[in-house]
Amino acid sequence: MKVEEVVQKALKLVLPEEEEVRRGKEAEEELRSRLDGLGVEYVFVGSYARNTWLKGSLEIDVFLLFPEDMTKEELRERGLEAGKAVLDCYEIRYAEHPYVHGTVKGVEVDVVPCYKIKDPKNIKSAVDRTPFHHKWLESRIKGKENEVRLLKGFLKANGIYGAEYKVRGFSGYLCELLIIFYGSFLETVRNARRWTRRTVIDVAKGEVRKGEVFFVVDPVDEDRNVAANLSIDNLAKFVHLSREFLDNPSLEFFTTRQKKEVESETLRKVLRERGTAFFAVKFRRPDIVEDNLYPQLERASRKIFEFLERENFMPLRYTYKAAGEWCYLLFECQVREISRVFRRIGPQFEDEGNVRKFITKKREFAPFIENGRWWAFEMRKFTTPEEGVKFYISSHWHTLGKNVGESIREFEVLSGENLLKEPVIAEICEMIGVRA
Repeated sequence: MKVEEVVQKALKLVLPEEEEVRRGKEAEEELRSRLDGLGVEYVFVGSYARNTWLKGSLEIDVFLLFPEDMTKEELRERGLEAGKAVLDCYEIRYAEHPYVHGTVKGVEVDVVPCYKIKDPKNIKSAVDRTPFHHKWLESRIKGKENEVRLLKGFLKANGIYGAEYKVRGFSGYLCELLIIFYGSFLETVRNARRWTRRTVIDVAKGEVRKGEVFFVVDPVDEDRNVAANLSIDNLAKFVHLSREFLDNPSLEFFTTRQKKEVESETLRKVLRERGTAFFAVKFRRPDIVEDNLYPQLERASRKIFEFLERENFMPLRYTYKAAGEWCYLLFECQVREISRVFRRIGPQFEDEGNVRKFITKKREFAPFIENGRWWAFEMRKFTTPEEGVKFYISSHWHTLGKNVGESIREFEVLSGENLLKEPVIAEICEMIGVRA
C-alpha cells in the first residue's frame, strides 16, 4: 500500500467510536453541572478538551483555578475537597502536589487544583502552566485533531508515547506542537527522519535550527524544553521508525506487536553460549509513585554499573523493572571471575612526598617501579561481579536513591535457575537481544 492509504486505514485504529464520544459528553455535562454547583472556577484541558484523545483512552482533565494570593495549603485543601465532591468515586494521587482521580458516569477524571496566573513566567508550580498550554493550542489544533491521533497512535504502538519516567517518550503536548508545526502526521515523520540530537524546533517562530540538545521550544515559555523528558534513545527510535515507515509503509506500525515468548530452554542455551555473568538484584518495592520510583531505579542501576566498570568486570548492559511488590536491577558482565590480585597505581618517581607515602604503606607485597612509576600488588575483596555487587550495595546503599536506597538494604542476588523463575524473562530477552 502507498503511505497515504496506510494512514487512512490507521485512522480507524486511533479514532474514538461514537459510543465513546457519547460517554465523554455525558460525563462532561454532569461534571460541569457539579462544578457549577460548587461555585469554583475551572477549565477543561488536555486531550479530551481538544478532541485529540486516542481511541480507548478517554479521560477528562479539569483544572480548578484559585487566586494567586491563596496559600499552597489552602489550595491543596480546597482542591481536594472539590475533587472529592464532584466525583462518583475517587483516590488521592500525587504529582507536584496532591490531586483527585476518579470517575464520573464511568469515565475517568482528574481534578487538579492550580493557581490562576496572569503571566506563565510567574507560575508557582508546573501545573499552573497547563491552562496556558490549552489556551495556546485550542484554536491552532482545530482541523488537525486526527493528525495528532495518528502521531500518538504511531508512538503508542511502538512503546514511546508518554513523558513519564517509566517511558521517557513523547508527551501529548509535544505531539500536538509537532502537528501544529509540521501540519500533519505524514509531514512530521518525513521531517523527523532528518532530526538529530541537536535539532531545535521553535514552534512559535516557525523555524528549525541547531542547538546543544534536541529541544522543542515551549511557545508559552521559550526557556522551557517540551522534549526535556524524551530520552535520546527514544528520539533515535522515533527517527528510525519514521524512516522505516516511509520506506515500507504498513499498518503494523500502528498496532502493538505482541512479542513472541522465548522458551525457557532457548533462553538457557543462549545465556550458556554467551558465557557471561548474568544476574539480578532483587529487593522490596518502596511505597512511592512510579514517577519517583523509576528515576531512583535508573540511578541505582547506573551507580552499580559504574562500580562494575571500575572493578574491571566489563559490564555490557543493565536494565531495571518493578513488578508487583518487588524491584529488579539486572546486569550482564563479560567477566565472570577475576583474579584475586590486581595492580594498584602509584605516583611517578619524581613525586618524592607521595612516593614515600606509597612505599611505606603496609602491604602484603613489596611495591615496584615500572616505566618510571611506582606500583603495588594488592588483593581484591571479591573476585566475581555478584560478590562485588553485594559488597557495594552493603556499603553504598545510601547513595542509590532516597527510597530505593532504604529498601535495597535488604536484598538478594539471583542468577541461573533462580533468576529465570522471576517475572523478568521479557526484560532479559530485550536486554541481550534474543530473537524469538
